[in-house]
Amino acid sequence: MAPFDWAAILYLIFFALLFLGARWWKRSGRRMPRHMPAAILLAGLWFGGLPLFDQLRVGAMDMDQMSVTKGRISKLWDIRTRSRNTDPLSFQKHQANITHGFDIGGESFSWHEGSRCPVATFCGFAGGPPYLREGQKVEVTWFADPLRFGKRRIVKLLIEK
Repeated sequence: MAPFDWAAILYLIFFALLFLGARWWKRSGRRMPRHMPAAILLAGLWFGGLPLFDQLRVGAMDMDQMSVTKGRISKLWDIRTRSRNTDPLSFQKHQANITHGFDIGGESFSWHEGSRCPVATFCGFAGGPPYLREGQKVEVTWFADPLRFGKRRIVKLLIEK
């Protein structure tokens, strides 16, 4: 079982309290935009509900639905793209996207740096990517996620030192 995603639970609690506060504010007769409670509810589901749903879905999977790949890392790679930032509230003109990955034989595994994805799968390292080197023996437990159009998601990565 994956570690519990406490950040998602805190988001759910925060947005639930915000939603209840907005409903109370509106019932008290004060003015508020009509769409505010719906926007708060949608944000709560996006930041809290979806990660928890994903964690429960991945946690309930059997090992029969997952694949295990063992071998030596044949190639390490990084893909760095830089695009113009169109966000009007951002002070940065460009946005950098970094994808790290490695190959074991003919199979590739990757993750995006700094992405906010559930703790049920291997991605979004807080302290940077793990120390990997070519020729290192690894064991990868993964599955092809149908909700992400068949993209491989690593559940467990065992690295031999």
